[in-house]
Amino acid sequence: MKQRPLIVSDCDGVLLHFIAPFIDYLRAVHGLTLSLDTFALTGNVKRPDGTAVPAQDFPPLLNGFFADWMHNQHPIVGAADALGQLAKDCDVVVLTNIADHHAARRTTELARLGMPYRVIGNQGGKGAPLKKLLDEFQPTETIFIDDLPPNHTSVKAHVPHVHRLHMVAEPEVRHLIPMSPDAHARHDDWPAMLSHIETILKG
Repeated sequence: MKQRPLIVSDCDGVLLHFIAPFIDYLRAVHGLTLSLDTFALTGNVKRPDGTAVPAQDFPPLLNGFFADWMHNQHPIVGAADALGQLAKDCDVVVLTNIADHHAARRTTELARLGMPYRVIGNQGGKGAPLKKLLDEFQPTETIFIDDLPPNHTSVKAHVPHVHRLHMVAEPEVRHLIPMSPDAHARHDDWPAMLSHIETILKG
């Protein structure tokens, strides 16, 4: 297999909108709301009386969203076009913190939206699974894109030579997430992100 650059991208908040569809799901299916006072899901899902849903009740809500509502997620503007451009010369993998049993459905949904790439489900930090991908692909250059600062910290710890790009594409939460100190740069829209990546690859 010819060695090529590798692009490893997160999905929710980078390729697909999550916040607005999740709010719709909570309201329509469970009669709940999501507070966006802080960037956290656990503790911010509220009942009609304003009390928070207990932390132990949150995972079933998230599982239900991915099981029953994933088809309502729509792509971030420019994501499909940018990845399509990069895929001409790069391998593209989607590394997403989603339960393994949802990964096949996510693969189908992304392909339907013009992003027919390999999807890997993950839980927790992304440094270890990214290292496995590097061992598999032996890429000439690796670029990691994610919206959550802890994931950049994890990648830096496991594979520090990877170029780490922070992206918060959803305006609803952009102001709540400061740039990761462990990312090399931040771009919150795909035209700017694509330009940055192309500059790296040309260098």
